[in-house]
Amino acid sequence: MNILTEWNWTWPAVMLAFCLGAMGMRWLYKRLGFSRTNKVNADYFKGLNFLLNEETDKAIESFIKALEVDDETVELHLALGGLFRKKGQLDRATRIHQNLIARPNLTERQRYEAIHELAQDYYKVGWLDRAEGLFDELKASETYHSAAINGLCSIYQQEKEWLSAINILQEHKKSERSQNSKKIAHFYCELAETALENLDFSSAKEFLNNAQSYVKNNPRIKLLKGEVAYQEGDASSAIRHWLELQESDASIAQLVAGKMIKSYQGLEDMQSLERYLESMKSVPKHGKDFRVWYNALVELWGTDRAELHILQKVEAEGLSGPVANHLHHAVENELVTEPGMGLLLKELLNRAKQKKIEYTCTACGFDTKAMYWHCQNCGEWESFR
Repeated sequence: MNILTEWNWTWPAVMLAFCLGAMGMRWLYKRLGFSRTNKVNADYFKGLNFLLNEETDKAIESFIKALEVDDETVELHLALGGLFRKKGQLDRATRIHQNLIARPNLTERQRYEAIHELAQDYYKVGWLDRAEGLFDELKASETYHSAAINGLCSIYQQEKEWLSAINILQEHKKSERSQNSKKIAHFYCELAETALENLDFSSAKEFLNNAQSYVKNNPRIKLLKGEVAYQEGDASSAIRHWLELQESDASIAQLVAGKMIKSYQGLEDMQSLERYLESMKSVPKHGKDFRVWYNALVELWGTDRAELHILQKVEAEGLSGPVANHLHHAVENELVTEPGMGLLLKELLNRAKQKKIEYTCTACGFDTKAMYWHCQNCGEWESFR
């Protein structure tokens, strides 16, 4: 038998049994007054044995049967349920917390604690309606008021009910509201994007103004204000918003590089377009925008200078997928004359061409191909670069 494999398979049950055993003995000693003559609850020790033998369902039934609900055993129930939830055994966690809430002799504090645990179980398993009802009940608790609001916000965010999410966050105490300003601003931006999809420019502007009242210099707001102007046909206003964005956050500004170039071309302002191309701090990462950008370079400067400009950008900020694909083609067709490129560059580009990552969350390191405002991995907003 492989000892390591056996250890890895059984250690969670052993550790769980040890922890519960320690807490259980503490309870028993208090209840028994350290007397050796009293009868020890047999069901409790059966539960420990079931845990040691990985018979978790039987262990749960034994614990529920064995333990009366009082100040000591409530903590045991909560600890057991919490451990199961952390292990991903949500059905078992839910059963324990449901059984606990059904007991009639809980104190108010114990009841709210059990409701909070069960609400988290429901949320994890995806029963959002049930979780919402419990979180809503928790708002009446001074201790869990803030946690209840955050729980409801998570549900509304998952269901894309942005107005509900905004309203619930505004129920925080005044001292806590400022912590949620960024979230609320992004929720208004989500509403603005929906309005834009429906060509409701008036509502989009109103939502963006609301967002700006929470966060003054949010790059997404500038991006969307430019998008509203662009879709309304106001190229000058779109350019103004996007130039402000480029000054504050070039990595976000590259998302609209293609539209910026088209706006300048629509205004027939080639001089301003050239200044814009020279000042761009980041190469467009989207293939379509990159092609618009490259064609504009060639039209203004010619192929040789355009290729040199791209190589300089690569040296300054590294490679993206569209740049790698372009330069790979350029090397194969001998369009790149810069000394020292040769086989080394071609090999580098071959590897970079296969790259699937364009954006990384600065909060948790999660990598994606596309740009997102909200990290699905850690929940942070505005973190992809």
